[in-house]
Amino acid sequence: MEQEPKPKSKNSIFGGLAVLGIAFMKFKLFIFMMLKQGLSMFIMIGVYAMFFGPIYALIVVALILIHESGHYIFMKFFGLDPKLPVFIPFFGAFVAMEKLPPDQAVDAWVSLAGPLVGGVTSVILFFFGVQQGNGIMMAAGSTGCFFNLLQLIPAKPFDGGFVINAIAKWVLIPGAAMVFLAAYLLESPLFFILGIFSAFSAYRSFTGQVSERDLIKPATGLEKVMIGMAYFTLAGALGYIYYLSSDALVSFLPANKT
Repeated sequence: MEQEPKPKSKNSIFGGLAVLGIAFMKFKLFIFMMLKQGLSMFIMIGVYAMFFGPIYALIVVALILIHESGHYIFMKFFGLDPKLPVFIPFFGAFVAMEKLPPDQAVDAWVSLAGPLVGGVTSVILFFFGVQQGNGIMMAAGSTGCFFNLLQLIPAKPFDGGFVINAIAKWVLIPGAAMVFLAAYLLESPLFFILGIFSAFSAYRSFTGQVSERDLIKPATGLEKVMIGMAYFTLAGALGYIYYLSSDALVSFLPANKT
């Protein structure tokens, strides 16, 4: 004769409900975070679309996402617990990390990863646009090259500032001057503000008022050579491709065609 199942106690019922409640809250938090990150990206697309058109805006924001994905992938690889990218119109985007890099070499490679992945993608997009005769792709690829080249300026908070910090921090001084030069050439108040921040950051580096991130283990001599070679090769290549892309775009304009 089969025994009838015993009714569950109130404690077990409440325990099960508590587990379900916790799981629901975690899932809800995950969904909220995903929507928050996605919302910032869609806002940027919308803002750019108003100024430059939807197709160009989509491509440029995608290039920014690829740039940030380079940082994210390297942070994941080195176990730095990165967060999803947050987009800020006309500022770009950023990926925060929960843990500090173990040394300046890792910090440099993580910082260089964005311009490397984003820059290579932009170059490919530009030449694909040339092959297809697509002006929007050419323009977006050229913009991507320029964006990633700017990120290599050897001044904080640009990626190049954290790369060069592992090689020779004195370069942060001319790097800050380069930001002010970019502000003048681009007629950008934003870059002027970034120049002030860069100059102050360089000043702090030489007065001992450094952040926790600046106190991590220094790079070795060999690491400095390898980082320097990668940094200057990438900067030179992106600068040359951007120069070519500017000429190609000018010749592509209908007024300049024969």
